[in-house]
Amino acid sequence: MKKLLGVLVLASIGLASLLVWQHDGKTQNLVAAADTPATLAAALLGRGATEVGGDRAIRIDHTLDAILSAGAAVSGFNAATARLVPAIFAHFPQVQSIVFEERGPFTDIRGNRSTETMCRIAFMRQQADAIRWANISLDNIPQLGEHYWMHPGIRRALAQ
Repeated sequence: MKKLLGVLVLASIGLASLLVWQHDGKTQNLVAAADTPATLAAALLGRGATEVGGDRAIRIDHTLDAILSAGAAVSGFNAATARLVPAIFAHFPQVQSIVFEERGPFTDIRGNRSTETMCRIAFMRQQADAIRWANISLDNIPQLGEHYWMHPGIRRALAQ
């Protein structure tokens, strides 16, 4: 029985690794084929709805259907920022600034549900070009960008 359980666990890990690898391959293909900031942002962000507007100054609004926790929301936002910003600046030389905003579901103390902005950050090209993106700690993203903002409810949840 222990051997069977061990084999099932290893098979599950292998399958999960294969699915992640396949997803990375699909993402790489989508990124390579992206011909607008909107298609690149959608490829890099994956799940959720993504809207991109602007030409030289672009705004990326991304809405998630669900979040696991305040910590997961912030970590995910930081990781998405570290993927998006350098890729868009590298692929689209006309873009001079990026504002990235991520929205998600909230439930207030009375049980009312809404979709609200969780985090927002801005980057200018010159500022982003000075960052060695592969070497940064994702926890430093708020200090690297301009005008970083976090929803007060997330801030409170992180402080607890």
